[in-house]
Amino acid sequence: MLLVVLLFLAVSSVALFFVKRDQQTIWLVGLCFSFICMFVGIMIYLAKTGGLSPEQKMFLFFDNRIQRRLSYLIFPLRKLGYMIAIGRYLFPPFLLLVAIHYSMLPAVLRLRKRSAAVFVLPFLSLAVYYPEIFFRLVKGRFALQTVLMKLTQGWIFLYVALAAALIVKEYRDMTIPYLKKQFRYIMVFILSVTAQYVIYCTQDPLQVYQIYSTEYMRFSGRLYANSLMSVQGWYLFTGFTLASVVMGFWNLKNYMVIDWQESRADVSVRRKFDTASMGVSVFVHSIKNQLLSNRVLCKKIRRELEEKEPDLAKLTAYAGMLDEVNESMLGRMEELYKSVRQSSIFLSPVKAGRIVDTTLCLFHKKYPDATVEVSGSLEESLLADEQHLSEAFYNLLTNAHEAFLMSGKTGERLAMKIHAERLYVGFEVCDNGPGMTRQEQRKIFDPFYTSKNTNTNWGMGLHYVREIVRSHFGKLKLESRPGEGSSFFVAIPRYEPRQDPGDFRTHVLKK
Repeated sequence: MLLVVLLFLAVSSVALFFVKRDQQTIWLVGLCFSFICMFVGIMIYLAKTGGLSPEQKMFLFFDNRIQRRLSYLIFPLRKLGYMIAIGRYLFPPFLLLVAIHYSMLPAVLRLRKRSAAVFVLPFLSLAVYYPEIFFRLVKGRFALQTVLMKLTQGWIFLYVALAAALIVKEYRDMTIPYLKKQFRYIMVFILSVTAQYVIYCTQDPLQVYQIYSTEYMRFSGRLYANSLMSVQGWYLFTGFTLASVVMGFWNLKNYMVIDWQESRADVSVRRKFDTASMGVSVFVHSIKNQLLSNRVLCKKIRRELEEKEPDLAKLTAYAGMLDEVNESMLGRMEELYKSVRQSSIFLSPVKAGRIVDTTLCLFHKKYPDATVEVSGSLEESLLADEQHLSEAFYNLLTNAHEAFLMSGKTGERLAMKIHAERLYVGFEVCDNGPGMTRQEQRKIFDPFYTSKNTNTNWGMGLHYVREIVRSHFGKLKLESRPGEGSSFFVAIPRYEPRQDPGDFRTHVLKK
């Protein structure tokens, strides 16, 4: 069973590294491989020392043949002990770095640039436990060995406790449901692996170095072969660890893929512009056709006016057709104009409630009878271009309402929620409309993609929303299920006003 966990950790962490090679992934890979290094060393050690029950052998090795192969490995005890020491002393700093990466506490964020300092104690311990140095330093000095054991255990438990506290704190402070759900599995994965590490980290590599002496046990050391629970308990605990590792890596993959897809979208921006250029060509061609239609109608009107007795019914019909074509052209031009009309975004401090009020004002001009439920913290401050951001949310509300009307469902629930995070103000626009398939979700932000009537909608609304959110240094995430509705999550950086009112200024950011 333990072999399965180690193998899955190795394969998944390497696969995750190839999906996205960033600092977060490096810390996670370091965490997994230090865990693997420690437990592989322990397994080789137990295979060589023997004295295990048949149930313990099955749990550790599955088959006696695997144990025999490991026991025959030419692996000096000093190197084996140092291998366990490497895993034991590198796991806590990597765990703490992962926790620091996820934490959004202001004090932690200020220390991120100096986070490499967490390796000072582990590297110092590894230097002391290097076999040649270790035996010169502590041979015959029992009191010094006791001090070393207690000191290393002390900083290990300090690191683990601090990392666990940061991870749990981050989970408790999350308010956006989608992110909290995903982070829950990541938290359980990290904490379950940490719990398995903690059970064995209390044993010191000293027992491997001094396997043939009684010095280790003189200091009340616990042997690796000692069991804190029954074999059945170990199976249940390791099975839970394996399940949490699988779920954790799956949600880590989702976290990574979100950022990876955003990076991939930036890399493929040329292809997107080619698509947009094609759409503009279609737009120009359509406008040309409508202008030609206008010319035909104008000729018909002129011809009718040249008659001695013009037919007023025909003239009225032609005028109505001309007006309809003109309105259609103006609507399409306005949609295109919205997406390209500004070359700059003006960010200034504004309350979330003001953004909501402006959004609802725009929405109710078009749909005065529609009801939007508003909830959350309206007093949160953010840096935003009020008009642009409100238009983005107006687009989301309009799309949600129109999709519900087209679905033929009854009992509409359209809501706008504000989530107060430490670094972000989260806006959620949710509905109980028809929802979207995964295929539709991949396309909806593309320019000129629409599932509506193309005579009245050109598919620029959600593309416009994404660009506005990006210009606010924000994040946009969609969660949708067919038949159940959709939720758009927009996270905009929070604004914290300075103490001195003289420091207030409006921020202007050029695109």
